[in-house]
Amino acid sequence: MSSKDFESRKEVSKEIEATLLKTMKQKHLKQLPVMQYIHDTKISGKEKACLLGSMKNFEQLRRTYVKTSSSCQLLLEIS
Repeated sequence: MSSKDFESRKEVSKEIEATLLKTMKQKHLKQLPVMQYIHDTKISGKEKACLLGSMKNFEQLRRTYVKTSSSCQLLLEIS
């Protein structure tokens, strides 16, 4: 991967993170369930893959896994 591709991906991650932070602030949330966000915004396959792939580059949000009775839920928290 070239440095140009890396910078482009980092820029996309920052844009997605800014969108998520804006959504969380509008709804006064400290935690955002990722699947709920995907469902509410009706994200398509490619956009969903981009969101999930860019989560590792987030600087202000961190991933948190919460075990429920029958499954595990992925949340984004403001760090």
